[in-house]
Amino acid sequence: MAADLPTLTGNVEAVIGNLSIAMHLPAAGRDALKVELVRQSVAFHFEANPFFRRQCELQQLTPDRLLTVADLRRIPLTPVPQFKKSDANRLLSVSLDDIDIEIQSTGTSGIPSVARRDGVTTTRACLALLALYREFFGLGHGVGFFLCPSPAETPEMGMVKVFNLFSALLDDRIYLVRDFTFRPEEAVAGLRAWTGRQTRHLFGPPFMIGRLLQYLEANDIRLSLDSDSLVITLGGWKRFNRERISRDLFDHKLETYLGIPRERVRDMYGLVESNLLAIECEHNRKHVPPWCHVTVRDLHDPSREVAPGQIGVIGILDTLSRSYPGFLLTEDVGRIDADEECPCGRTGQTVSFVRRLEGAELGCCAVTIERHMACKELVNA
Repeated sequence: MAADLPTLTGNVEAVIGNLSIAMHLPAAGRDALKVELVRQSVAFHFEANPFFRRQCELQQLTPDRLLTVADLRRIPLTPVPQFKKSDANRLLSVSLDDIDIEIQSTGTSGIPSVARRDGVTTTRACLALLALYREFFGLGHGVGFFLCPSPAETPEMGMVKVFNLFSALLDDRIYLVRDFTFRPEEAVAGLRAWTGRQTRHLFGPPFMIGRLLQYLEANDIRLSLDSDSLVITLGGWKRFNRERISRDLFDHKLETYLGIPRERVRDMYGLVESNLLAIECEHNRKHVPPWCHVTVRDLHDPSREVAPGQIGVIGILDTLSRSYPGFLLTEDVGRIDADEECPCGRTGQTVSFVRRLEGAELGCCAVTIERHMACKELVNA
């Protein structure tokens, strides 16, 4: 594998096109690749973005000083609440005229976080997600049952766009949330109608999959999906009312009522402001893609990085981002798993999300969807 390294260090597009090789590199090759990609990204934003350059100068950091993985902790991180501010344009490294798409997420405060992506960033992100889907799910056929609104109904929602990209790998798709209304009986009828025709896959935030499971349990309905069926979730495990969804119970009910074993239930971690998508392998460990690096910071002193295995605030170095520096300090608490040897054979970081930072608002696309659905149900009650 090490012999393949020179072909991967040229640019991030080359890594996306050779993802399987990149995710199986030995430690030395993997670290060299990561440092080079981050250095290139820092160099671009250092030249293009006066605000970021000033932050680097305060740290006495220049791109040529990024030589090892340990050096990456010196890169200034932008707290994600900055994307909610009226002066968020100062974060941009490109002109507003170059912005291709705006993605939003509105939490419990009602103030949207707006992440702007230019054409280069959008193209990189789309290619990267498709490569990750192929690597982790091997999808190339089947029908997708999407327990979320369609992109036409919620064009600004990042989670919906991430799910919608799966459509490129499927034979057909069905959206089961329309006008923020979900009818579980329609979902059951659809799953039954496609029996024996195509492999049936479920996509949605955990609370929506949970709604389907509640209906199946209440009506004692047990379906048996296909041996290759997948249940793919994204969007956080806390509901709008802050009730936490139990992953163990969730997986148990999926096996009981839909016949889906735990290794076919895959959660993904990401956020609107970043192009990072950490996807669970069959051993339910979330793998950080080679074009990203995760740094975990002390809960009380975000300037200090904690060791793998220790809990802290998750920071992300995202080299796909060209519209603004993708070096972010999230409001999520988690850890980098201390054991880098995953049974699936992929190398590199794996991340575990634990909870939201104390005092942080509960915010993601899933929360927004659930809030709209609750309002709709209240009006129609």
